[in-house]
Amino acid sequence: MRQTIGSAEETIEHFSGTCGCCKAMRILLINYEYPPIGGGAATASYHIARQLASMGHRMVVLTSGFSRRLGWEMEDGVSVFRCRALRKKKAESTPTEMVSFLLSAGFVLPRMLRQNAFDSTIAFFSIPCGPLGLICKALARVPYVVSLRGADVPGNEPSLDTMHRFLQPLRWTVLRNSQAIVANSKGLKALSEKKDPFPVVVIPNGVDTGYFFPGPTRKDPIARFLFAGRFREQKNLFFLLEQMNVLASNTRTVFELHLVGDGPLTENLIRHGHSLSIRDRIHWHPWCDRDRLRDHFHHADCFILPSLYEGMPNVVLEAMACGLPVIASRVIGNEELVRDGITGFLFSLKDPGELQRALVAVLERREMTNLMGMTARARVERSFSWQKVSMEYLQLLRSTS
Repeated sequence: MRQTIGSAEETIEHFSGTCGCCKAMRILLINYEYPPIGGGAATASYHIARQLASMGHRMVVLTSGFSRRLGWEMEDGVSVFRCRALRKKKAESTPTEMVSFLLSAGFVLPRMLRQNAFDSTIAFFSIPCGPLGLICKALARVPYVVSLRGADVPGNEPSLDTMHRFLQPLRWTVLRNSQAIVANSKGLKALSEKKDPFPVVVIPNGVDTGYFFPGPTRKDPIARFLFAGRFREQKNLFFLLEQMNVLASNTRTVFELHLVGDGPLTENLIRHGHSLSIRDRIHWHPWCDRDRLRDHFHHADCFILPSLYEGMPNVVLEAMACGLPVIASRVIGNEELVRDGITGFLFSLKDPGELQRALVAVLERREMTNLMGMTARARVERSFSWQKVSMEYLQLLRSTS
């Protein structure tokens, strides 16, 4: 497919303005992941872009191409340009694939800047997208905001520590020249400010509560625990499988564990699951779109996220919006979403017994956990709408442009 680089004017009709007397802005959002590829940051990019477009702002997204999807597309009022990259899988991206996006986007960006008078840029991830914000500022004097997502903050993902040390001069240049730095949780803000000498503001993730809603009350006597996400070390799934195996000896209640996703550990996880005594209770499901994910939520009784680290997991917000109690590890991001004993349970990764007590409580105190799910739904409705998140980004962009 021929890749055409040009103006968003070719794909977007003129918007006369935003609500009230506010002038419409022209905003470029850069993220190497955007639906149908990527995880939580892709979801956040999609909803922020769509919400701002619905307010009358001119939204352009620069992202990676995937399969045969290249060039301009109009999606929900947002003009999306997908540049060539080496992306192979929807669920994950290698460092080489990220670099390929950076180089390809860096090639097309100057012409986009010449043909589109952007007022501001949002660059998701300090690396690899932050340097593209630098290009916007250097070539067209377009200010940019960096949105930190978790893995791009030193210390949040230990396996990336060496890379962060190597890239520190570039990362600090990106952060120093930005108009503002955003983290999606208080914990991530604290970690970033500890590692890098730059102030950070917090704008959390949101959830589409109109799309993710509670399903019919389940009456199945078999309790279903659900995990959904990438099958990688961060998610701590070998630990989860072992703990569910222990649970079988701690309760007489019949339960199942459903795991939805894909990733580099898929084969090893399935092999390990087959070696356990509860192998017949473990059900594996492929990476899916949000329609199917909502169905999984509606057929579950509790969502589990035993991660070693997080930014602010969208999937937890989506589970809560569907009225599920959440059992999660006590780490950055999870701690700010799950209220221990109120909307679910938090457990220490150093205390498996704490997790076992939470699992047993879900199985044996169903009325209590149903109430937790209702409380979780009310919490996200009140505090985590994408409209609220997008308005906070808009206010930040206006104050810095």
